[in-house]
Amino acid sequence: MGTFGPAMLLALLAAGGNALFVYAQKRADLPQNPLLLLAGAAFVTFVILGTYSVIIGVSDMGEYARTRGVWMLLTGIGLALTFVGFHFLFNRFGASYYSLYAALSILTTSVGVGFLVFREPLNGWIVAATGATLVAIALLGIGVSRTQI
Repeated sequence: MGTFGPAMLLALLAAGGNALFVYAQKRADLPQNPLLLLAGAAFVTFVILGTYSVIIGVSDMGEYARTRGVWMLLTGIGLALTFVGFHFLFNRFGASYYSLYAALSILTTSVGVGFLVFREPLNGWIVAATGATLVAIALLGIGVSRTQI
């Protein structure tokens, strides 16, 4: 099976979670403070991940936090930006705009972080897939501009 099969299963798990995230945001009635939904969701996430972390166990939680605090902070900021971006993108433009987010994520994460920062391996197929991402963004832009409301 190699690495692609297990990676596909994990990506499917994350995609399913993301679909649930978008569905819940679109279905929620958010008349006053839409970010309160995100704060509540972040709290539920904290409880679930905190519980799981206790089950896994860490020998020295203080040392863990001291040595990884900056990464916790940056990860939290990244999640907050993602949550806010998702919320306003999907509630103002619709769940179908996930294609735009996904394509831009490929560019910022795979190309920006993966290839440029961490120098992960690159080959012709990966370059072609990234090129297809640019085509996807262009096609979505054309499709959106021609949609009749």
